[in-house]
Amino acid sequence: MPVWVPFATAAIGAAVTFCIFVLTGRRERARSKREAVAKFRSAFAEAITQINEKDPHFLMNSAQVQHDVAIFEFRRTVDPKHMQNFDAAVEKFRKCRTELTPATLAVWKSLGSGQPVDDSETVRLKEALNELLAFADQT
Repeated sequence: MPVWVPFATAAIGAAVTFCIFVLTGRRERARSKREAVAKFRSAFAEAITQINEKDPHFLMNSAQVQHDVAIFEFRRTVDPKHMQNFDAAVEKFRKCRTELTPATLAVWKSLGSGQPVDDSETVRLKEALNELLAFADQT
């Protein structure tokens, strides 16, 4: 047997092992991203489905920790090219969330002023939520 045969066999074995390692790593990363997207979306599912039926201020305050944890965990899966836009969307969401007026206070303001209840804060919050969740589609 020529001298080069054991070296060639070892090189082929190393190349096959490397390919398996790379392919397994890609599948694992893809699975990890899919799970992160699912967790991110599910963290906001209640808020999205109930924002029109419940007091948005109460809804957002009760889920604040859940939302912040989901944002923190999802951030690591965002493409670095989109990170600045993601951070801007997070800040917009947090700003809209903190500016919400409790529903009872909004009704009292409406009764006192004779104007209809202002729901512009809720509309802005929905836009911010949609903008934030759009990043789950990009991942």
